[in-house]
Order: sequence, then C-alpha cells, then structure tokens
Amino acid sequence: MRRIAVLSGLVLVGGLLGPSTAFAGEDDSHGKDDAQWIAVQDQFAVVLPNGETFTGDDPGSMGPNDVPPIGAQLFISEVLYQTKDGKTRGDEVGRSHIQCTAQAVATTFRCDGALVFDDGSQLLASVVLEDAAQDQKSFDISVIGGSGEWFGATGTLTNTDMSTADETVALYEADVVLPQR
Repeated sequence: MRRIAVLSGLVLVGGLLGPSTAFAGEDDSHGKDDAQWIAVQDQFAVVLPNGETFTGDDPGSMGPNDVPPIGAQLFISEVLYQTKDGKTRGDEVGRSHIQCTAQAVATTFRCDGALVFDDGSQLLASVVLEDAAQDQKSFDISVIGGSGEWFGATGTLTNTDMSTADETVALYEADVVLPQR
C-alpha cells in the first residue's frame, strides 16, 4: 500500500486548498497576515491494531488496496515552510504532527494535528475524514485552539494536496479568529 493510497483524503499532508487568508474581524491586530504554509511530509508510519508497524513505502502485511482496519493509526510529520503565494517555499518555520485513527466506517479517519512553530507557538486542529479513499484535492480542518501567537484560535485550516510523484506536499491556509488580548 502506498502512503498516497492510504492518505489520499488526508494529504496533506498533509496532507491537509483554495486561497483564504487569516482574518480576525475588523481589527487586524487580532489576526495573522501570513497564514499559509507549504508542508512537506518527511515521516510516515502506520500502526495496525495488532501492533505491527511499518513506515514509508513498506506496506507490511497490507496489500496495496487494503483499507486499514478499525483502530489502525497513521502518524504523519511534515516540515512547514512559510509561503506568500501558496506555491513557493520560503523559510522553514516549524513542523506538523498528525495522528489519525481508522474508524468503524471503512475509509473514515479521525485526525488530530498540531502545527508547531519554531517560536514555540502551536495551532491545534481536528477533522473527521469520510471516504478518505476518494481522491480529495482539498478539505477543511477545524481549528480547535492554539498557544503563543495562536492562543485561543478558532476557525479552519484548508488543506490542498500539492503532491508530486517524488514527494507528498500540502498547502495549509488558515482562516482563523484570535481572541482580543
């Protein structure tokens, strides 16, 4: 099983879009201007309910078209790059850490993730992806909080798959509201 087959609905990765920018109502002091990142997957692992673990392109005991069993967990890590235009990688600014669990309905995953920035800030998100085996180019993820510069954030992250044959890449675009401080 190629990780793209398992994560076609997740990526990302990652995978985890149409343009939007961060906003916070009328007062820009409560929002972010540069709220989009290019994420390049660099770590991937699947842990089956029986404890069998595999990484990268090693499918373990699963066939290339097998649906992960209920309770299987996917772990994804990406390098985050700042981007102004949604296409060009700028400076490395942090990492994403994503954990997904296969649910009782086939090809449905519950995923929690954190975008962890080099300045110590975090943006926390959660999503349930139904029909993850479908070829989804874009999906929205609920922002459920954050810390540091993202403390109290709510809104959405849009994830657009920008993968190539050589690497798994996603564009994250934040549309968030930050509380007044």
